Amino acid sequence: MIKSERVGSSISARQSLGWTPVEATCVVAIATVVFLLPAIYNRFPIIFPDTGAYLKVAYGGYWTIDRSGFYGLLYQPILRPSQTAVGLWIVIAVQCAIVAGILLMVARRVAPAATPIAVGGLLIATAVLTSLPWHAAQLMPDAFTGVLILCVWMAASRDVGATGTPLLWLLTIVLALPHYTHLPLMAAIGLVTIGCSAFTIAWREAAKRVLALAIALAAVVSAQVTANGLLLHRWTVSPLGSWFLFARLHEDGLVPRWFDAHCGKDGPKELCGIRHKLPRDSQILLWAKFSPLHPYIHGERGSPVTWHWADMMGQATSGSIREQPFAFASSVASGAARQFVTFYTLDDLCPSECQAPIPIDQRPNLSASGSRQVQNEMPKAAIRAVHAPVAVIGLLLMPFLFARAWRRRDWTALSLLVAVAAGLVANAAIGGGLSAVNPRYQSRVVWLAPFAAMLLAMRWRLFRKPMRVE
Repeated sequence: MIKSERVGSSISARQSLGWTPVEATCVVAIATVVFLLPAIYNRFPIIFPDTGAYLKVAYGGYWTIDRSGFYGLLYQPILRPSQTAVGLWIVIAVQCAIVAGILLMVARRVAPAATPIAVGGLLIATAVLTSLPWHAAQLMPDAFTGVLILCVWMAASRDVGATGTPLLWLLTIVLALPHYTHLPLMAAIGLVTIGCSAFTIAWREAAKRVLALAIALAAVVSAQVTANGLLLHRWTVSPLGSWFLFARLHEDGLVPRWFDAHCGKDGPKELCGIRHKLPRDSQILLWAKFSPLHPYIHGERGSPVTWHWADMMGQATSGSIREQPFAFASSVASGAARQFVTFYTLDDLCPSECQAPIPIDQRPNLSASGSRQVQNEMPKAAIRAVHAPVAVIGLLLMPFLFARAWRRRDWTALSLLVAVAAGLVANAAIGGGLSAVNPRYQSRVVWLAPFAAMLLAMRWRLFRKPMRVE
């Protein structure tokens, strides 16, 4: 069995001294302020058309049927008693602080010899050069997707019995709840991280980590199923998951072929009756008011009618996949490949589709109308001109970083790179392969590539000698 030497045993006593709580707090505070700058510049937290649904949950008396309500539930203690925009600013500050805190933990894990000034510089560089702060300062669960990947890596690459590991798994569960896509991401990253760690740990420890991952996944599934069951009477993780996948498979041609084989026989009659009226474009089918499905999904929101149509689409979806597995695999691969290279900052659909992101009936005094987003004053081209090349450079550096980590037998660096690569691929497959190719899906995680590159450059600069192998 190959065992990598602990970095901490190979650095000087001066370097191995831990930070003081004041130093760690200052770094997180400074990074939080820097991550908040996009919202400060915008004069309002960054928003998206979906923001309103999450805020309705946060203000109480509502639960989403087509997305996870846990993002809104997370901030309900802050927003429910709030009557002004101050609550929103507190929420976005908390969100940026969570992101900053996790990045600090990762930096301390990978580069334990780094000084507070060096780590602070790393976090500021990440904020300036990548899309991360534009997600961290947005009222959307996408803010947590990238740091979820890092958190899973930290938890799955540590001994189960080590101090703090249970808390890391608990944090991972909390970060996985706000978005349905986080569950498969959590599973994928956890498995590849444990698989990579198998080169350096005993099989018993690997089994314990797999069990810890399974327990964490079960906790997320149980919470989602219980909430949807009690509040929507749908005992499932994603009540309208079949609706989204139906739209994608219909656009790719799998569902129409299934209709040809089953309509008039054992296919659902109502759905077959409108098959020729369904728009081919998945986004039009899902959201356009003139879509034939709009009255049943949006008009009868959460009623038995909605679930009846969702079940019919689920039948068509599962049948299409079961009878056309290779076509489905090809569709997912094609969408994932396109999503992997489709990303840019501020894919926010503003100002055309985000005029009223706040639940006006509950908080009529809240409005984003004065923000730069809504007034179409965001310098999106200039921002993307910086972030896109940096992201591409980070992606192109990944193979070279792998090669260097392998030569050094640096298993910490290797496992981090494997986790980041798996996260980028899995996110592309989930977004582009199972939903639709949208720039914001990959933008929420692509910043991990340049962040990992800068972090490993710091690690290897402070730890110059190759790691010894026992």
